[in-house]
Amino acid sequence: MDQKQLLEKIAPCSLMCHTCTAYQKGIICNSATTLLRYLDGIECFYKKHMPDAVESYKNFENILNKYSRGFCPGCRNGEHKGCCISGCFLIECTNEHNVDFCGECTCFPCDKVKDIFEDEVYNQWIAGNTYIKENGIEAFWEANREKPHYKAYKE
Repeated sequence: MDQKQLLEKIAPCSLMCHTCTAYQKGIICNSATTLLRYLDGIECFYKKHMPDAVESYKNFENILNKYSRGFCPGCRNGEHKGCCISGCFLIECTNEHNVDFCGECTCFPCDKVKDIFEDEVYNQWIAGNTYIKENGIEAFWEANREKPHYKAYKE
């Protein structure tokens, strides 16, 4: 994968847009869209053969519809929405410092992010950017492209 593609899939903070539920071009959005396409007609099948499963399927379909409509174009794609991180300024900051990731900045780690990140995300920010700084973005991608986006909340 080339640098431009990697930058689209990985935010400046090192969080993986690729695995985020909000990202329009991400694996969650694409997978939900694919599942909906393959499940076309199954509600009618359930009504005929498994009526007790219809309500559960409708709930599942509602969730798939939600995830298939990613609302975030990604931090680097023009319209910065900050996703669920209120007050995020990192795309502007990395642009000002002429770097792609916080870890490439001479100020990393800076104290400014403590005000916008909760502990789980702050720890991911430190770890991700340290990894990028030490190993490069390609290695970071390979190590993280299939990791669950929200796993830090379980640990």
